[in-house]
Amino acid sequence: MLGIVKPLTYPYSCNKHTNLALSPRPNLLLAVFFALILSACASPQSKNTHVIQHLPVKPIVAQQPPVDIYQQTSATTLDTPIQFQSLFLQHLTAKDMVIIQDEARRVSQILWASMDKRALYVRQRILLKLKALQAPEELQFVPVAESAYQPYALSPAGALGLWQLMPATAKELGTTHRNGIDGRRDIEQSSQAAITYLLQLHARFDNWTLAICAYNLGPWGVERRLRKTPWTPAQGLDALPFPRETKHYVKQILGMIALHEQGELQFSPPSPIQSINIQAPVDLKAIETAAGLQQHDVFRFNPGFDYQHYLHHDTQVFLPQENIQRLKLHMQNNPDAFKPKYISITIQKGDNLWDIARQYRTSIKQLRQLNPHLKNILSIGHQLSVPTAGSSKHVASKTNPLLSQGRRIRYKVRSGDSLWKIAQKFGTSAKAIARTNQMSTRRLIRPGDKLWILARFRPS
Repeated sequence: MLGIVKPLTYPYSCNKHTNLALSPRPNLLLAVFFALILSACASPQSKNTHVIQHLPVKPIVAQQPPVDIYQQTSATTLDTPIQFQSLFLQHLTAKDMVIIQDEARRVSQILWASMDKRALYVRQRILLKLKALQAPEELQFVPVAESAYQPYALSPAGALGLWQLMPATAKELGTTHRNGIDGRRDIEQSSQAAITYLLQLHARFDNWTLAICAYNLGPWGVERRLRKTPWTPAQGLDALPFPRETKHYVKQILGMIALHEQGELQFSPPSPIQSINIQAPVDLKAIETAAGLQQHDVFRFNPGFDYQHYLHHDTQVFLPQENIQRLKLHMQNNPDAFKPKYISITIQKGDNLWDIARQYRTSIKQLRQLNPHLKNILSIGHQLSVPTAGSSKHVASKTNPLLSQGRRIRYKVRSGDSLWKIAQKFGTSAKAIARTNQMSTRRLIRPGDKLWILARFRPS
């Protein structure tokens, strides 16, 4: 028989702290008692256990505040250089890659379609020049950022052409403006100069990011800032110690390189371009018609030309292959097909209609037909259309029709400027600037003043 059992401190518990007081009885009874208690504790069908297993439990998830996209990636990943095929991108971090591609997308969405149309006229010759100079093909995106492939682009600072060359830089690199050909607008001359300059900058800084920055800011400006604040690619593009404009410039170029490598930005395939040499006198408009080109296309393929007529200098004309073949066939049938029928001359002191008609083997009646607004009294400096027969030292050909686009610019006066210096920069005169701005040539101009300038694209 069981002895007296004291109440359990924790009923139905198998806790090690349960207190049992048992009277001395045979071991068999004691063993049976413990077996009964242990079986109750181990039973999976206990009432309490069954209820707990069927309670509906809803997990509580803490609300997390929104985080920046760059915080979702570990700092180690963002600062780790990513390997790309292009040498221009190999040392950029993942964060830089996101930034530059977003920047390039923002700009290209606005400009790419119109820029791609202009690229059809110039891009193939840029690629050929890059190959000839053993330069990276990625440099084709520098003129995209500089001018959107607009060879007639003129900046307020006086930079001109596809590569936006400044006059002094162009002169140092051998680009000339002679015989009616402006080297800064000419595709071959300007590309030769700009690519050579970029290769020199890369040799100087041993880094394409810094070379591109130096093309925008100037090598001395880059060196001066790097001496004060050194920079390495691991620091990221935002840490470049340059003005905001320069950082935006290099990000835009690198971003376009990245998008092009990934296939997101594509150029339209260009037509193969060839050149043909034509002896003077030459009428470029006649060439345009004979070649079957659209209006002004001869000046889009050859933006370096200042004039429509070249009377004393042979010309080299670049056109698509199919148009070159049409020109050659035309020349075989009519060797004089491209000679101008009429030219313009500048009236000099002492000129009269009788002498001019005799010199150009025509009549006064024909001169009046060619010049409907001709008066009996000639004005010195005015132009007169005459037949090409005869010769004159005062020929003034009509200008390239595309030069009139974007000639009027707004210029902000800089320290050290004078009307004479500004006029030299834009190929005009101090009197012309004063007249345009209704001011005296003796008026003092100060840094910050703004002037309207009718810029010419030929020597003053």
